[in-house]
Amino acid sequence: MVNFKEVFKKIEGEEYPQKRNYKGKTIFLADKFPVMNKEKLIFSIEKTNSDYPQGFVIGVYDGYIKTNGKAVSRKRKHVDVLFWEDSEVLDIKHIEIQVITASDHIFIQNLWEKTIYEQIVIDGTKPAGENRKTIRFPEGKKVSCYVGSDRWMRWKENGAAMYAEEIPNGKRYFCNDGDEDEDFDDIIFTVKRVD
Repeated sequence: MVNFKEVFKKIEGEEYPQKRNYKGKTIFLADKFPVMNKEKLIFSIEKTNSDYPQGFVIGVYDGYIKTNGKAVSRKRKHVDVLFWEDSEVLDIKHIEIQVITASDHIFIQNLWEKTIYEQIVIDGTKPAGENRKTIRFPEGKKVSCYVGSDRWMRWKENGAAMYAEEIPNGKRYFCNDGDEDEDFDDIIFTVKRVD
């Protein structure tokens, strides 16, 4: 079992996203992918191998994303758009997006869904020591997990990491979800620039 959160402990002065050499591969938690304003990209989920639904996240700064010509988010300082393997409205083998941004990059990372049965929340109106409350979900509650999500921040999903290989006009990503293993096959997906 590998706790990649430990592997990625921050080093003073290190730029985000951090990269590490792991068993001969350069791994990372998110990829900083260069783009131009109004650039079109095609994403394709090639394979999944997990007990949890899988997907990917596109993080846009100072902009938004269009899919099929329609805005899927409003222009914001930062927005994360989630794409799932079990989408009923998109062809997961050919997801064409357009990035409208004042930035020169987007962030790409993997995503998975867990069912939780309890969650500890903090009540900011009460003093420390009395401010924690456990909420139970007898039927389960589905939550989206990715680097930076609430569960990841609480050290619950420590297996997340990914690496990429260059392909013509883009990259192929090999990803681990939150389970602490090192197979990098929970989701494999590509991004390609539209010519």
